Formats: sequence, C-alpha cells, structure tokens
Amino acid sequence: MRPRLNTALLAGFLLGLFIASPGAAQDATVVRRAAFDIGAAVIKCIVADVDVSTGLIVNTVDSRSEKVDFAEDLSRSYDGNLSKEVMAQGIKILERLKAMAVERNALEYSAVGGRLFQKAQNGRAYFVRIRQETGIPARIISEQQAAMLSFHAARHALADKAGDLLVWDIGGNSMQMTIRKDDGGLLFYLDPMASVAFKNVVIQIVQNKDINMTVSPNPVSSEEASQALAYIQSHAAMTVPMYICNRLANQNLTVAGIGGVHYYSVPEVLGVRKAAYTRDEVAAALKKWTGKTDKDFNSEYAESRLTNLILVLGYMDALGIKEVHPLKVNQADGLLAAREFW
Repeated sequence: MRPRLNTALLAGFLLGLFIASPGAAQDATVVRRAAFDIGAAVIKCIVADVDVSTGLIVNTVDSRSEKVDFAEDLSRSYDGNLSKEVMAQGIKILERLKAMAVERNALEYSAVGGRLFQKAQNGRAYFVRIRQETGIPARIISEQQAAMLSFHAARHALADKAGDLLVWDIGGNSMQMTIRKDDGGLLFYLDPMASVAFKNVVIQIVQNKDINMTVSPNPVSSEEASQALAYIQSHAAMTVPMYICNRLANQNLTVAGIGGVHYYSVPEVLGVRKAAYTRDEVAAALKKWTGKTDKDFNSEYAESRLTNLILVLGYMDALGIKEVHPLKVNQADGLLAAREFW
C-alpha cells in the first residue's frame, strides 16, 4: 500500500505546483509556445498560449521583432553564402528572443525560415548551427508552406469576418499571394520580387548603378519613379496567375496585407494607421516622398521606404486592387497552431 500512497502524494504535489506556477495554463490542452519566424530582414518571436486540441491561439503573451539584414547580405555575396557576421548577429538575436520566451514561461519552441535560406549555399548548415547553439528546433520550409502558414494566420486574425480572402505577403526577399480555390484547396503565387529585391532592381536597372556599391536608391527622381512603376506593373501583369486576376476583377475579395511592407512600411510613409489603405493614398504618398533622401524618411529601413510604395502601387494598379487591409500577423502566428511543427 505504501508505494501507492507515495505515488498519489507525489501526483498531488506536482499538480499543485503546476496550478501555482505563474505561467501555467489552467487547461491541460493549452500549452505556452514560442514561435520564431526567421525572415529575410527581420526575426520575429511570438509567445502565446495555444489550445492544441483546436489550434486556436487563446492568448498572446508577448511579441518581439529585431532587424537582421540576411537578404541584403546575401545580395552582396560573391559566392552565394551568408557572411559570418550576419549569421552571428542572427544567432545573438535568437538567443535574446529565446531568453525573453523563457522568462514568459514558454514550454515549447519552434522556428522556421524560408526561401532565402534555401537559396544561400550555407543556409541549411546555418539552421543546423541554430539548433545546436540556441536549442531551438529550427527548419527551412518551402514557399508553399510559408504561404499556407501566413494564410491561416490571417484567417485566424480576421476571425472568419473576411468572407472571400486574398492574403498578400511582402517580405524582404519573397512575395506570396494565397487564395482559396473553388475546390477548397489553396492557390499560391510565389515570387522573389519583394522589398529588397525590388529596391535592388531600381538601383541596378532604373538607375544603372552597382548594387555592391550602392545600398540606397534615394533620392529617386520623378522620372526614375515612373520607370520603376511601369516596370513593376508589367512584372505583376505577366506573373500573377489569371485565376487570381479574375477573382479580383469579378468578386468582392478582402485583400489582407501582411509582412513588414504592408503593416509597417506603407502606413509609416502614409503618416497614419487605419484598418485599410487605398490605392489613391499610396499614389499620393509616392508623389509626396519622391526625391527625398534617406535622412528625410527617418527610419532604419529608409533605403526601401520609397521603393516599397512603388512596389505596392504597381501591383495594385496591375491587378485592380482598390484597398489593402494590413494585419499584424506573420508566419510565426500560423506556426503556433501548425501541429506538424511541434
């Protein structure tokens, strides 16, 4: 009888500790997780309580992001490798964000990185290093997986209020559009023409400068802005699938803009944050900020602020998008509830 008594006492004692613990969830199906999105220009971390039985985020505890120029670094690489310096910076940031998550009593950790790390010659080796040095389970995911995570994160944020939904994600080194097809599956538009890539197009093709010698295109003249806009309009018209174009033209879709360009860059330059921004507001901002220097933008991302406006306006014009609803969600939000990553 004694072993049974001791086992019961021990179980009761441990249950008491769990309930008394400041970060413990009251429901056994709720787990506090830390999700890391290792992006092309920013590393994001979200700590949240997730109901693992339903995949719903019950409570967001903390959300942090820090800049790290993986895309910019790789674009200037002579051998297709990420530099030692930028990799060390990324490790340092991940360690700092993980320490924050530990303080918030996170019990499970998962990190993902996308296309840029597939492209980098040492990208996969870098993710092995991340796992070894930080202890965070980290993996490189496909563009389709990344777009799927973003779509479900946006759908969750809108709480099914959007009806038909197109999720438009613009990051530092990749762009995705995701829409649900009539058969219930998802259709993905995947393109490398994103913030850093388009900025370098403006420098290299429009301004005829060496991107290895020139980091910022600013100030951009009116003529250069017009050339860049025509370039990206043509690119969008030729590359976006006809199914998406037709849905945008024939139905009332909610266009949810996610990623740093939609949520931070455009509203920052517009000077106002609203539930949606319009095509005409972006065009007016472009006219206002054309010819400005990096100093005028007063941002650590000054070099891409104007070209981001051109990029977004070009796609809106080419596809007939009248307004975009920016959402503060990213792959980390979708990652929190994706069972296969935990």
